[in-house]
Amino acid sequence: MKHIIGRTPILRYGFIVLLISILIGGILYLFTHNNKAQKLQIRVTKLISVGENNSLIDSCIINLYSADNYSRLYTITGNKDYLTKFSDDVKRINDVIDELKLKQNSRSDSSVSKLKDLFNQKNIKTNDYIKLRMLTDSLIRYSVHISYSQPEIEKEVIRPMEMIKPIQQTEHKVTIDTIGKQDGVKPKKKLFGRIIAAFSKNTTNDKHSMVIVKNVKETTLVSNINSEDKITKQRENNYYQAINQANNNLKKNESQVLMINNSLIREIINELKHYKAIDQSYIDHNKEELKENISDISFENKQIFTSALIILSALAILVFYNIWKIFSNERKILEYSEKTEQYAQSKSKFLAGMSHEIRTPLNSIIGFSEQLEQNNLHPAQKEQINAIKNSSEMLLGLVNDILDFTKYETGKTTFESSPFIVYKVFDEVFRTMQIQASKKKILFENQVIIEKDICCEGDSMRLKQVLMNLLGNAIKFTVNGSVTLNASIENKPKNIIILKVGIEDSGLGIAKEDLPHIFEEFTQVGNAQKATKQKGTGLGLAICKKIIELQGGSVSVSSEVAKGSVFSFTLPLKKCESIKTSQAGFFSDEELAELVNNKRVLFVEDNQLNVLLGCTILKKWKINYDIAYNGIEAFDLFQKNNYDVVLTDVHMPEMDGLELTQLIRSYDNAIKSNIQIIALTASVLEEERDTFFKSGFNFIVLKPYREKDLIEKISLSIQSSMTPLSYAL
Repeated sequence: MKHIIGRTPILRYGFIVLLISILIGGILYLFTHNNKAQKLQIRVTKLISVGENNSLIDSCIINLYSADNYSRLYTITGNKDYLTKFSDDVKRINDVIDELKLKQNSRSDSSVSKLKDLFNQKNIKTNDYIKLRMLTDSLIRYSVHISYSQPEIEKEVIRPMEMIKPIQQTEHKVTIDTIGKQDGVKPKKKLFGRIIAAFSKNTTNDKHSMVIVKNVKETTLVSNINSEDKITKQRENNYYQAINQANNNLKKNESQVLMINNSLIREIINELKHYKAIDQSYIDHNKEELKENISDISFENKQIFTSALIILSALAILVFYNIWKIFSNERKILEYSEKTEQYAQSKSKFLAGMSHEIRTPLNSIIGFSEQLEQNNLHPAQKEQINAIKNSSEMLLGLVNDILDFTKYETGKTTFESSPFIVYKVFDEVFRTMQIQASKKKILFENQVIIEKDICCEGDSMRLKQVLMNLLGNAIKFTVNGSVTLNASIENKPKNIIILKVGIEDSGLGIAKEDLPHIFEEFTQVGNAQKATKQKGTGLGLAICKKIIELQGGSVSVSSEVAKGSVFSFTLPLKKCESIKTSQAGFFSDEELAELVNNKRVLFVEDNQLNVLLGCTILKKWKINYDIAYNGIEAFDLFQKNNYDVVLTDVHMPEMDGLELTQLIRSYDNAIKSNIQIIALTASVLEEERDTFFKSGFNFIVLKPYREKDLIEKISLSIQSSMTPLSYAL
């Protein structure tokens, strides 16, 4: 399972990160490449459109030149072929303007519409010019015709002055109406307007005149023609002839100029068409090549996009697959964790039950061993009693180590926070372990430099457990030499002290390669075990390390083979202000005897051996008692009699101690319901002990118990009966 938890998810997470990075990079590449392709296509399209528009504009200019020239030729020669060519050019110009309007992208539709309007105005004015020019020529010819016919009439009618008679003369009178264009502000001409204005002569004048012949009247006049009129008439004839001649010469010269201009335009157009054809051929070739390249690029882009889409889809599938695998793996881990937790809870319950079953007979063994030890026995019997006592204590220590390790493993360990005298803890541990050191005939030194009145808050029992475990190991693995207990205090701000402890021995020592593993569970140094011929569970140092570190401290070790070891630890503690609080609950034997003398106790226990042990202790301390073997019997006695303390086992048949306590606390007599209740139990789990206190127990005595422990709890209960209800262990 460690392989699954430790390696597989890390590889999968890294693989997913790699896939997501490739996926994002591919998407960015496709997006950038597609944008470039689209921009290139738009630019090429615009370039082609601009080239086509330029070609159309050139064609429009050429046709405009040609149309203007054909219109003038038609006015001079009257040849209708020129008029047809003029109309064709006008039609082509209209078509070009319409095509420009359709292809217009960069400019607004209003610009093209304005160009169209200007060309229509040009066309209208050109037609008006043709009509006026033809009308003017017609009038001139008519006037000349009249002037040529007049001398012949005069030859017939000339006579001497005196013989002149009135004659009839017909006068042709032509009335001409002139239509003029109003002055106005010239609009600002743009490119096409200026081009058109450059080739239109009549449309550039501020005023345009159009001559329209409304009517021609013939009037017969009778006049006397004398010689002076004859001279005047002759002058008029000469004038009309001069006009006609000038007009004919003008038309001839203009026709020549226009023909030359037409030939020039034709040659220019041919040259332009030639170069235009070359350019157009080159443009068409490049256009086709460009279109093919664009098509190829577009096709390649589609292929790349399709391939990339397939690859990215595959990567996405791989990502989702790995996410699913991780989810599946996490689910398996959770299931495994739940099973492990259930297994740990089951193991914890099993060990708690086992502890209860082992502690119950151990209570009788240790208790009766203690009682027998106090009698006058001969040396052989005392040795036997000590063997029983030591074996039972070793068995109890083994059970305690297993249970402690289980609690630390499942995270159910809690630490007490009660005041205690630091020096007293070290003194008690030193006195207890001194017996073992003296048995092995090794020197046991006390180098504790701590003031005797310093009080701290913490778990004194756990501190004792660590000290006894480390000192026990030092004594066990030291064959000859000494064991030294060093301790000092370093003051910190905010009433915090750092307890520094070092346990030094001159024993077997630990090899360098074994030092990193010395605090691991179930780890033992093989050479040391063989040398001392003592075996253990391998949990002592692991439990010590967890106790210290869970309270914010640290543990270290230094050792050398055949020279000894030094186990050190630091533990932060909170300093207490009151010393009296720390001394509460500690009594001398005389004080205990005075407190419990002639007190009455209800003793509830279902195990006959534990009943015998309890009765032995109570009789010894002159305590009156009644015995009940279950909760029902106990509650009946409680109702009938008055007691100072109830001493009851927790696990009993018919009615257990919890139910009995609840019945007592709910009793209608307030004085009796507040009686002090002490629980006798082999249960060591924290949650069970919390349940005991919540149910109404005042104190707990843990099996197996010693005589003094039981009497002290009874004394505390009696002392507390006059104070508010208290709870303690």
